[in-house]
Amino acid sequence: MTQKLYHKNQYLQTFSSVVVEAIELDGKPGVILEQTAFYPTSGGQPHDTGTLNDVAIVDVIEDENHQIIHLLEKPLKAFSVEGQVDWVRRFDHIQQHSGQHLLSQAFIKICEAETVSFHLGEESSTIDVNRAGLGTETVKSVETLANQIIYENREVIAHFVSKDKAQRFPVRKLPTVEKNIRIIEIKDFDYSPCGGTHCARTGEIGMVKITRFENYKGGTRIHFVCGWRALRDYQQKAEILRRISETMSSGEPELPQNVGKLQEDAKTLRREHNHLIQQLLEYEAKALVAAREKSGDIYVLRKIFEDRNPKDLKILATKVLENSSNTVILFGGKSAGKASLLFLRSEDLSFNMGQLMKTACAVINGRGGGQPYQAQGGGTEVEKLEEALQSTRDAVLQEI
Repeated sequence: MTQKLYHKNQYLQTFSSVVVEAIELDGKPGVILEQTAFYPTSGGQPHDTGTLNDVAIVDVIEDENHQIIHLLEKPLKAFSVEGQVDWVRRFDHIQQHSGQHLLSQAFIKICEAETVSFHLGEESSTIDVNRAGLGTETVKSVETLANQIIYENREVIAHFVSKDKAQRFPVRKLPTVEKNIRIIEIKDFDYSPCGGTHCARTGEIGMVKITRFENYKGGTRIHFVCGWRALRDYQQKAEILRRISETMSSGEPELPQNVGKLQEDAKTLRREHNHLIQQLLEYEAKALVAAREKSGDIYVLRKIFEDRNPKDLKILATKVLENSSNTVILFGGKSAGKASLLFLRSEDLSFNMGQLMKTACAVINGRGGGQPYQAQGGGTEVEKLEEALQSTRDAVLQEI
């Protein structure tokens, strides 16, 4: 079994060791060392990175025999190695994982919500607790308690105990191993079996900030950042607020009120815009009624539009039919290099617009269909759009 130096000293950044075995796993070269300071992916915490004799480590895995496998960027050609742990990544993980222990216990104390899973991500971390419907004030209380423990700078102690002695600790979850149980104690606050890396005192966590939370699988998912991540998150959000304040010529405290006013103004403008669009469509529909082609008792309206909203075209066609009878509408559209078709007819006519649409779509290398009174379709050959409308018009007149 590989000797785990990170359990003795989580602040260890360099170490010496010897290669016990050189292996290959999933096509990647790797080594098992006599001892290592590199933490393997486990318990929701990602693996450490760094180098062995200046060869980059791409993954660290603990196998079923508790051997630590170091997967490398390239084969290692040496028996003795010098290891260098990426300290920035390690300390970030120390802050996030220690902060998770605080949050998990704080949720128990504030609202009796137990943590069922933990994930330490690249940008933020999450815990899932077994209680849904948590309110904002409850979550704030949890966050406040966690940070209070940080500011008290309590000692964090790692206990290695046997199974029978582990029962003496008020752990919030049972250990998953039978021997060499490691319990992380945050002095007089939290006790949890854990093999991860943690700080020596809670003050090193810096702060815990819950960024958002939502109901998830019958419980609640909590997103949070700690330490340097929390500082970066605050700096980013402060910069966003500064830019918005400058854009709106508003102080930050007045932003919610001013944004609310902008939303109301936008709603009013949308209503006015929609009203004007409806008026324009009314006028356009009346003009199109006058432009219909008459054949006996039937009228055919054929027109191609450039870059028009399909929804507006459908409204326009409907308004034409509201202002006329015995009318067949054949609309074509060109937008973003594609052709579209919209066919409608008056209820007092019997043409099958769905069948006409299928024939027209074949001309423009497309597909379409619909009901006897209304159909839509489209295709890729925009240059044949006029041909498609002309052939449909001829089919209508021939049927007459």
